[in-house]
Amino acid sequence: MSDAAPLLALEQIRDARRVLTIGGLPRTPCLELHDGRRRAGRLLAKAENLLPTGSFKIRGATCRISRLSQEEKRRGVIAYSTGNHAQAVAKAARDQGLPATIVMSPDVPATKVAATERWGAQVVNAAPSSEARRKLAEQLAAERGVVIVPPYDDLTVIAGQGTIGLELIEDLPLSMPTTVYVPIGGGGLVSGIAAALKQTRPEIRVVGVEPESENDAFLSFREGRIIPLPGPSGSIADAIKVQQLGKLTFPLIRHFVDDVELVSEAEIAGAVVIAAEEMKMIVEPGGAVGLAAAARAAQTRPGQYVAVLGGGNMPIERLEDMRALAGRRPVTALASGPDRN
Repeated sequence: MSDAAPLLALEQIRDARRVLTIGGLPRTPCLELHDGRRRAGRLLAKAENLLPTGSFKIRGATCRISRLSQEEKRRGVIAYSTGNHAQAVAKAARDQGLPATIVMSPDVPATKVAATERWGAQVVNAAPSSEARRKLAEQLAAERGVVIVPPYDDLTVIAGQGTIGLELIEDLPLSMPTTVYVPIGGGGLVSGIAAALKQTRPEIRVVGVEPESENDAFLSFREGRIIPLPGPSGSIADAIKVQQLGKLTFPLIRHFVDDVELVSEAEIAGAVVIAAEEMKMIVEPGGAVGLAAAARAAQTRPGQYVAVLGGGNMPIERLEDMRALAGRRPVTALASGPDRN
């Protein structure tokens, strides 16, 4: 953790929690993995995949929309996303009675488009790239006078995701060394959770996790500057394939996060299989990267290892692909990989 001054105050995260409580958003359980296998450490998972719309994104979207003025709410909101953020903004907007437009792409699976439209949002297509979606959203926002709800690079959104950290402090027995593993895409989730944990229980380690082939956060963390990737990788973790950290999230990560680790595609697939077979939950690859790293650590090191399960929006049919990529090995093979700390 760096010596820079905090950019996100604990009171902002506590205020976000009050917003979510008033809005009726349920807290998610923190579940221990009991599968009869011997591990040196205790392995737990914070099940954000069980939230409405199937991911943690509903927290930040709800908080951001709640901060709009009455005039802004009358005009509505717009977002750009191919999945979890799209559904979260659509639901949060409907809950608060305002119109929402989501910029997606023709290559987005029809199931994701349908899920977004079920929450009442209008879906508009852009060319199939994140840059094209962002530019069209900005153009439409200017034309219509509506507010963009960013997917991660917004302090109110980050504070909303940070409420997960407040829940973890209440849920976890902290009598043993604890490390929390968090997926990294644009950085909103890990920076919010780390800000909450480090300003409350600084002895808890917070580790961001991303795929080996999508390693911009890993490189940026070590170099001390934002290092973008030239384009998306072929990683199965599609929900977190963001090629660079945000201008707001990167300083928070540098200040509050202890480390960033990488996991292989086979480890990610194996974590999806663990969640399905041992925890009886569907967790998408991008939401399972933390479980991959936590299981690896818990296998050989004493302590308490907590994985934040970012989302569960994966068609059940993909589970067989995950088993194949994991090599159809026993699920314990995931946790026996090398220690990459």
